[in-house]
Formats: sequence, C-alpha cells, structure tokens
Amino acid sequence: MAKKKSKKKEEGEQQELFELLGDDAKEIKTAGRLYKKHQKIRLEALKNEIAQKGIILELVDKAGLQRLEDGKIKFKVDGMEIEIEPRDDLVKVKEKAPKKEGS
Repeated sequence: MAKKKSKKKEEGEQQELFELLGDDAKEIKTAGRLYKKHQKIRLEALKNEIAQKGIILELVDKAGLQRLEDGKIKFKVDGMEIEIEPRDDLVKVKEKAPKKEGS
C-alpha cells in the first residue's frame, strides 16, 4: 500500500487555533476582536488629537505669542495651562481642578 503523504506546515506557519485549543480558541478570538475594536477607536482618537494640535498651533501663531528664552510658549486661559515645547511643537494642556468648598 502506498503511504499517505502528510501535509507538512511550512516553517514558521502554525496550525489553526481550533485544531490546537478548541474552546479556548473562542475566548482568544473574542479577545482579538475586542482588541481590534479598541485599536480602531484609539487610532481615530489619535487622528482627532493630531488635528486639534494643528488647530492650537495655528491659533497660537495667529495670536503672535512669542517663545520664552527656553523656546517654549506657555500661557494660561480660563483655568487651562497650555505649553508648547519646541521639540516637534509638543503641545501640553492641563486643566486645573475646581477648588473644593471649605479648602
């Protein structure tokens, strides 16, 4: 009788997860899909953050704010402190927490 040739996986290729793990694969698949969902949300938020950074930089330039000796631009507006560092025009925005009564 002729011997059946077994299919060998190419080096570095893994078997289907269901062949190896069964029920555990369902949990891993669910976790993987959730990961991709959160990744998509994060990337969209990053795109929006970058756009908003550009708007801040344009408005600061339009206002004619000058850099300090260390190259930074720092100012406060309505309880926010905005700092722009010369390194890639890094923008930092801090909001001060409202004061608690009785403090």
